[in-house]
Amino acid sequence: MWPYIVIASIIVLIPSWFAVVMVSARLRNTPEQIVFDIDKATDYVADNLPEEITRKISYLDVETLIKLELTYLRQRGIASYGSVDFLAEKASETIDTVLAHEDELVDQLLRQANERNLELDALDIVCVTNLVNEYFLKLGVVGEEISDVTYGEIESTES
Repeated sequence: MWPYIVIASIIVLIPSWFAVVMVSARLRNTPEQIVFDIDKATDYVADNLPEEITRKISYLDVETLIKLELTYLRQRGIASYGSVDFLAEKASETIDTVLAHEDELVDQLLRQANERNLELDALDIVCVTNLVNEYFLKLGVVGEEISDVTYGEIESTES
């Protein structure tokens, strides 16, 4: 009877061990998915804004600016709303090198804030976007910063 137990154990344990090793190897090579929580980001930004800006901008304004920034990043193909995000996927497929320039972001957010009749100026938006970028760095979702010279070179090669 013991030989049957040993053979049965080997037949069960070896494939099980192999399956665990294969799944572990696949998970080790899968990049970690980081979820951006808008509520936590809004809290972080609102808590760290300079006092002068805090007097002028509401919590709802901060949340709106963060959502607008995320929309900008989706349009550039940098961020997505989960695994199937056709807007972000389409943008990332049409652009060889995905870039987001701070000036372009601030201009777009200022334009959209004016369309929504928010009483914000460029300084308010710059403070919020800088804190959002700081929050991105803390999450570990931002790649290397490139210089303006490199940015210009990439733009000219894409044209």
